[in-house]
Amino acid sequence: MKEMIETRNLLCNKKLNKLFIFLIGIFLIACSGDDGKDGLSGLDGLDGLDGLNGNTGPAAVLIVPDEIEDIQQAIDSLTIGGGGTVYIKAGEYRLSKGIHIQHSNITILGEQGTLIKLNNDVNQPVILIGSDEEVPTERIENIKVECLEIDGNKDSQSSERDPNRTWIRNNGIDVRMVKDLYVSEVDIHHARSGGLVVSWNSSLIFIDKSSFHHNYYDGIALYASEDIQVSNFFCNDNQAAGLSLDNDLKYVMFSVGTIRNNGDVGIFARHSKELKFQSLEIANNQSHGCFLSHESYGTGTGVNRLTFNSCSFIENNGYGYWLATPVSESKNNSVIACLFSGNTQDAIEVPADGALDLTGNIFQ
Repeated sequence: MKEMIETRNLLCNKKLNKLFIFLIGIFLIACSGDDGKDGLSGLDGLDGLDGLNGNTGPAAVLIVPDEIEDIQQAIDSLTIGGGGTVYIKAGEYRLSKGIHIQHSNITILGEQGTLIKLNNDVNQPVILIGSDEEVPTERIENIKVECLEIDGNKDSQSSERDPNRTWIRNNGIDVRMVKDLYVSEVDIHHARSGGLVVSWNSSLIFIDKSSFHHNYYDGIALYASEDIQVSNFFCNDNQAAGLSLDNDLKYVMFSVGTIRNNGDVGIFARHSKELKFQSLEIANNQSHGCFLSHESYGTGTGVNRLTFNSCSFIENNGYGYWLATPVSESKNNSVIACLFSGNTQDAIEVPADGALDLTGNIFQ
């Protein structure tokens, strides 16, 4: 975890250095024009980038707290002009209300040392991205959240659900009907529900170099969405599963991650297809390393074409890998070149009416 945080801080510093160089360049170019505007005319795609002067065009940058004290106010100001970046300077920001991104083309970028934390008894997601309707009807696009520590303050919340919107669970980041989302270098912990949850037909989701730990339920939960990549991640010490995957989830790739010390299984999957797991360590979870199932017979809610390649299943308190579903519900699943060592029940369990392709695995 220490190495993960140090790497995240280094990457955040590099991004912020680029941002400041960019802003200085804009300032110098603007000063070269007669009226402070002509100098911008030669920069393609930068119309309206006057955030330092309070204007909020399509590519504006607003700095919290120098220009606007409140993060939500900065987000709302940018949406008037079509989007832009909210750059949050280092410090602790206590929220009496969760942050809501409900329009497209918004970037949230934190400086190293930026912590966003819920106050006591807020009972909302720390960051909600997308619609807060009970059944979302509008999709937003092109959202980025980078270089933040997000603390849900779970021990001082009284409910898993927003009392005024009971269909909203109080996750660290809650994503609902969003296309083209990039989450990078975030550390999400102590959320009252899940760490990061994606649902409601979201797509083109990229999660990279991030950690999800000590949340009340799952570290990462992906539901009813598609085309997702999760890479270079930690999911540890969550009270339920490290990963929870369900409700017609498809076309997902997990690569280079650690799923360790979770209170239930490392990975739970059901009603999913075309999921790939590459180079993961799945270790010391309090139940099985991986548990795959279906809702009920004849429902088509099993798991199909799930591939585990070069993963390690080590010292889980149960099976390393349990495919608890028959071939009639779940087929074309495979475990390739994986290591199984020290799991308390057995390495792999498959029912008599199940099927699993095994190639080149090591059993210790």
